[in-house]
Amino acid sequence: MIEVRTPDPFGAWPLAECDAFSGLALSALVSPAEVGTVMATLADVHVPDCEELDADTIVRRLLEQDALIAPGGLELHDPSTGVTIVPGCCSGLEDWRAWSEAPAGGDVWLGHDPAPSIAVNGDRLRVRQDGGPGEGGDFVDVPVALFPALLETVHHDLVGFLGRVEEWADGVTSSLSAALVRRLDEALSISEPSGDVAGVYGLRPTPP
Repeated sequence: MIEVRTPDPFGAWPLAECDAFSGLALSALVSPAEVGTVMATLADVHVPDCEELDADTIVRRLLEQDALIAPGGLELHDPSTGVTIVPGCCSGLEDWRAWSEAPAGGDVWLGHDPAPSIAVNGDRLRVRQDGGPGEGGDFVDVPVALFPALLETVHHDLVGFLGRVEEWADGVTSSLSAALVRRLDEALSISEPSGDVAGVYGLRPTPP
């Protein structure tokens, strides 16, 4: 998911109606206006005074960045309990592949306040909303065997989202469309291969 942080006012391109700091899931199902909201969020993070600039100038400034930070991360939902674990403050979707280190006991940072955490718990991974001291709070247990499939689902969603970005950019900043898609692909590590698709739990990219 992307955590929406669009500047106000903003007139370079149309935006979807989203509350500030709400989460927007990324996939091939996003609308053009939602893609615009994602790109405006990136602009708000990286481009000073972006609300005063035109579309081409904003995109050029994004292309000039050494790294792109996409506030948000991965959201995990357990349909059997209704529990949803959301990214913590200051986490970024650009680090989504770090989740792959969790089954081996890797220390995966998911943000702070309230500091979500992942820990191996037998043959399952326990993902807590609040990883602080104590055993209270919401959590989701995911079988380790299913975890690679969940990450492949995220990968599939991000590939679909990248296709929607290309369609959007062709209409908004056509001369920079190809460069923008390449830059976003690189920044979010989208095109790197991953595993097979399967699983029941909902793990999705919910960011810009």
